[in-house]
Amino acid sequence: MRATAYLLALGLLLPFWGLALLAWLGPFVWVGAALDALSAYAAVMLGFLGAIHWGVVLATTPAERALLAGDARHRLAWGALLVIAAWIAAMLPGSVLSLSLLFLLLIVSWQIDRHWLDSLPVGWSYQRLRQWFTLLAAIALLAAIASWLRPLVPGVGA
Repeated sequence: MRATAYLLALGLLLPFWGLALLAWLGPFVWVGAALDALSAYAAVMLGFLGAIHWGVVLATTPAERALLAGDARHRLAWGALLVIAAWIAAMLPGSVLSLSLLFLLLIVSWQIDRHWLDSLPVGWSYQRLRQWFTLLAAIALLAAIASWLRPLVPGVGA
């Protein structure tokens, strides 16, 4: 099951990287559309990451939840708040502002996951998977944000 999760996570990273590369290497008139699509996709992925907290709460017994860091109500609220915050970020005018806020939400949600999900069973590999996913998604978001410098870089797209 671990291999399947890693393979699917790699697949989920493809839109991050594909859209970031399109913003850099595609025709310049496509940059805005690529960044808007990336904002929407990043918001969807943050909603997915927030839902993991709902899954942990709903899949555990009260006795198991007592062993986890964080109150169950706080976990549920965080999952819902992350969805709303990501949606608002994706709706902001200006792709750079939107992507910058989504980048920050990705990092903040990773830190919360590190704290609240650290008490999961040792054999559970979510933390390592989340670390790599976050790192690769965050780099793609930063690359996409930097694509606004493209007109200043000689020889890159036209």
